[in-house]
Amino acid sequence: MKPEEERTFRKKMLALAASEVAKQAKQSQPLAERSTSSPRSRASAKPAPPNFEDVKLRVFDVATNNEPILVLSAKATLPQSAKSASEAAREYDVTLVARSDFNGELRKLLSSVTDNQHLDVTARLELIDAVDADGDGRGELLFREVSDAGSAYVVYRVTPDQLWTLFEGSPLR
Repeated sequence: MKPEEERTFRKKMLALAASEVAKQAKQSQPLAERSTSSPRSRASAKPAPPNFEDVKLRVFDVATNNEPILVLSAKATLPQSAKSASEAAREYDVTLVARSDFNGELRKLLSSVTDNQHLDVTARLELIDAVDADGDGRGELLFREVSDAGSAYVVYRVTPDQLWTLFEGSPLR
């Protein structure tokens, strides 16, 4: 991959990750805080983009057809002005998998956004590598899934529209 292609993919994946973090932050916001602002002020106030740290972008060609599969993992924090009092130190773990088509447009295949307060609901996904788990010559994605119950391994098959779970282990403490 050329450096300019990597920069373009990284920029697009971070924009997608920012929208996913904003969605998760809104869902995890207490109901009382959501109802205090008027609909008009909510519509006009665009949330500030999150700050990303420890960003890792990996690109795979699992089907060997020159269609890149992008996996972004990062930690995100909301800017101080966008945080509520209850989110003072909330750090989000983001894992995104997307497919790039021949026009360079991204199609989201998987999104996992969680924080340490919600590991019971949404596990954190950590990419390990691409593997040929079933020996068919196509790559699958191997992740470690970390939840409040422990950690397990998950193998996903990449399809044009989503990731399909091929194997999901039991959490080990």
